[in-house]
Amino acid sequence: MQNYLIIKRQSKLDFGEQMPELPELEIIAKQLTSLLSGLTIKKTVVHNHIVVHGLPIKHFEEKSVGETFEVVTADGKFLIFSLTNYDLVLNLMLTGKIRVIPRFKKPTKYDMVSIHTKDLDIWYSDTKKMGRIYLVDKGDYSAVADFEGRGPSALDPALTLNVFQERFKRHNGQIKNVLRNQRFVKGIGNAYADEILLYAGILPFRKRSSLTDKEIESLYIAMKKVLVQIRGILAERSLDEIAAEKRDFLMVHNRGGEICPLCGGRVSEVTANRFRTNYCQTCQK
Repeated sequence: MQNYLIIKRQSKLDFGEQMPELPELEIIAKQLTSLLSGLTIKKTVVHNHIVVHGLPIKHFEEKSVGETFEVVTADGKFLIFSLTNYDLVLNLMLTGKIRVIPRFKKPTKYDMVSIHTKDLDIWYSDTKKMGRIYLVDKGDYSAVADFEGRGPSALDPALTLNVFQERFKRHNGQIKNVLRNQRFVKGIGNAYADEILLYAGILPFRKRSSLTDKEIESLYIAMKKVLVQIRGILAERSLDEIAAEKRDFLMVHNRGGEICPLCGGRVSEVTANRFRTNYCQTCQK
């Protein structure tokens, strides 16, 4: 009930241009489950067909009606809304947004899909129309782009150090790009890759092949530690606080020119291909 009241007051769950990563999506999925579980879809409206994939628009709208929400889960950078007979799969990409509101609203030019129940409406909007939404048979994700062939979740307990090391050796290139590669492990994006590399003491531009076994172990430990800590912080926040993207807990990402909290040096910044990389030249080697 408390989450419902928060959404009713603020009227939205909103993600901006910082792509949500695994810790956010896991907490959001958990809280969405508490809001949506047991609600039955009365009507689905596609306001812009460009984000709907895998089905004709008419079938997407009609097949979802009468379905009941069971659970919402995070799978890497995907949100999976499990329904009675289908799964609704959403990849928010960079500018996708989800809002849950208790009343009808007029769609804007950025609203892509709205799903209506008796008590709550779910709106998916996307300013750049980059995201993708699918309605698939339960458990069949073969039609979902970039779903197959991904690695294990970065927080999967089965991802032991030995498994991590074996997978790590299969990928080449700069270490930050390896961390962000969903075929290596899934769920890490630009921001948290910077944080992990700071804790590991490794420069983001180093080649994967240059890391020693000890550094690979440090990277594994840092990955688990950072993501678990962030997930713990987010678990104490409301949906609206998470949606506001107030990543005030970050040590280096998006803090170029500021003081490194670990050593007191300056945080460096490099931007390439629309992605910002922040690091400390003193802490990271």
